[in-house]
Amino acid sequence: MLTITTIKDLAKYLNISVSTVSRALNNHHDVNQTTRENVLQAVEKLNYRPNSVARSLIHKKTYTIGLMVPDIADPFFSSIAVGVEQTLSNNGYQVIYGNTSRDSLKEKQFLESILDRKVDGVILTPNILDQESISTLEKLEIPRVLLRRRTPALLDIPFIDVDHYGGACKAINHLISKGHTNIGFLGMASDSFTSNERLRGYLDTMKKHQLKVSARNQKTAGRTIESGSFAMEALYRESPDITAVFASNDLIGIGALEWLKMEQINVPEQMAVIGFDNLEMSELYSFQLTTIAQPRKQMGQLAAELLLRIINEEENKDSIILETNLIERKTC
Repeated sequence: MLTITTIKDLAKYLNISVSTVSRALNNHHDVNQTTRENVLQAVEKLNYRPNSVARSLIHKKTYTIGLMVPDIADPFFSSIAVGVEQTLSNNGYQVIYGNTSRDSLKEKQFLESILDRKVDGVILTPNILDQESISTLEKLEIPRVLLRRRTPALLDIPFIDVDHYGGACKAINHLISKGHTNIGFLGMASDSFTSNERLRGYLDTMKKHQLKVSARNQKTAGRTIESGSFAMEALYRESPDITAVFASNDLIGIGALEWLKMEQINVPEQMAVIGFDNLEMSELYSFQLTTIAQPRKQMGQLAAELLLRIINEEENKDSIILETNLIERKTC
């Protein structure tokens, strides 16, 4: 016979009040971290499943959150999604995914669909913030958080991001510390805040050290290994005198390494390469790519926590910019 665990069972098991359990499950600010963790552990141990229908009627919430990402198959965004879903699940929420395939029309359709489904909030990673997308986001009358898509046009929407500029500066400073002075840049093709900040970090750091910067030392690529190979080939054919490359994401960096391997150009002796993201494959890949790490899962967790604070009308709803870290491996 199936035994159903109730919130009263949780309270009795933990020897605390039902109201404390409820506040912990709903992420209220007046519950300390130890109590919240004890409640979540008890939820797992006793297999507690809240009655979502009753809860929705009582709290006038659907306990669903929309999560829009450009490409769920991209390792970067899948890691973020894990962080979002774990945090929301621990707080009794379900996630409705919108995988937009970097298509502006699909983004608009997803936003319209989640409004129809009366979600309690939405976490957004738009592909391109054009004027139409900005207008749509401004009209959303539900709690929302932006992930990695900062823009001056949407400063009123809280966001979670990393210091892209600072991370790029770390990458170039590391290459310079290794004795490199002729450094190429493989950027992302999209005209986004992220790609522009990483390019700015590269340019400013080169100029700070009075190193030559030229347009021929800069090429663009997409978020694929193949495009990184093509970009590396174009860069090397035009600037064979470079000794190091900063790839603005790991997939581009791995693509660059693939081309260098094919051309029998030794890494890092003849060409140093540094990436940005710290995807799992950058460590497992045979070259073991040196990279700038973003705390991807933490970004997802923080985005979910920030959205819950907004939903619960709590204080501390400020945007967060996280630091990056240099992960030194074998490519420079």
